[in-house]
Amino acid sequence: MSDRKVLILQTAIMHYRIPVFNLIGQHPGVKLTVAYEKGMEARNGKLHLEGLDFNVVSYENKRVLGSLKKIKHLRRLVSGYDVVIFPGDLHLILPIISLLLQRKRRRIYFWGIGLSSENSLRESFLKDKIRFLLTDLSDGTILYSSHVAEIYRKKVLKPGKVFVAHNSIRVKKFPLSEEKRTKVLSIGTFKKNKRLSDLVIAFGNIIDRIPENITLDFIGDGEEGAILQQLVEQNGLSGRVNFWGRIEDDEKIYAIIRNAIVSVSPTQAGLSVLHAMALGCPFLTSVNAITGGEKFNIKENYTGYYYNGQVSDLEQKLLNIIRDEKTNQQIAHNAYDFYHKERSIEQMAQSFIDLVIK
Repeated sequence: MSDRKVLILQTAIMHYRIPVFNLIGQHPGVKLTVAYEKGMEARNGKLHLEGLDFNVVSYENKRVLGSLKKIKHLRRLVSGYDVVIFPGDLHLILPIISLLLQRKRRRIYFWGIGLSSENSLRESFLKDKIRFLLTDLSDGTILYSSHVAEIYRKKVLKPGKVFVAHNSIRVKKFPLSEEKRTKVLSIGTFKKNKRLSDLVIAFGNIIDRIPENITLDFIGDGEEGAILQQLVEQNGLSGRVNFWGRIEDDEKIYAIIRNAIVSVSPTQAGLSVLHAMALGCPFLTSVNAITGGEKFNIKENYTGYYYNGQVSDLEQKLLNIIRDEKTNQQIAHNAYDFYHKERSIEQMAQSFIDLVIK
């Protein structure tokens, strides 16, 4: 059988997607091309510095009927490909339908979250009706999580067209640390909607009830950085809170996270969940955290923790975690094993490979 020629359309080729695409492109049965939207070059990963095992092209959008998009020269773009994978973006419904209506067509899939990621994952009746219909009319939808896949399988007419490629990122593998854990950690961009101030307040409220060697550590930067530092100073926490700045190198992150008790993101649980697990650190977030499905990798008191969204509950949860070192170390083991055995980037890529070469 000749190589499957596969085209994946993206708005931009994000840096964390490049390793996934490389793994797919390295398979001897796949010739992969990734297309990004012209004008989005600034958001692309450093493609010129990467050794790429896939081809890169661009395409041009034109807005029609308000927010809907038309892809210019669509037929030329998809010509010669056996499989075309669209992002799960309903703004592209016009080019999607035009390809689905072709008499002799290639295989067409959709890939994405599958539901709105705002306010956790919620269903939107009209949008989801369209998504479910497109799943039935196309060759299928590839979802970020099994949780959303189960919702789809109950709603579509053809549940066999619902697939999962668990969303993940590449993280360098380090040994699971057995040293004493003394940090409450938060990794990621400082954004207002993450409510990182809740974490500072909660830590300040329990500081007299936890050992003096336990610190609150932030890895990242962003718009809320100055506000967080001011909050730390106002509450007299400067000696117990560390700001490490933005760090992208896994070795440098591991040097900090290796003795972290837990990684906390109050209201957003994205790929940072997988990042923490891969380095052997449990993750704590609120039950209604914004997510693309990644938070469902957290199994309460097995691979991580949830709290109810209130600062008082965050305080109590942190106290319980800090005080029960033995249980938390076991949860760190579970999280580490779960990522490396079930959620690695190699497994994500293999899900695509299995689908396109069948």
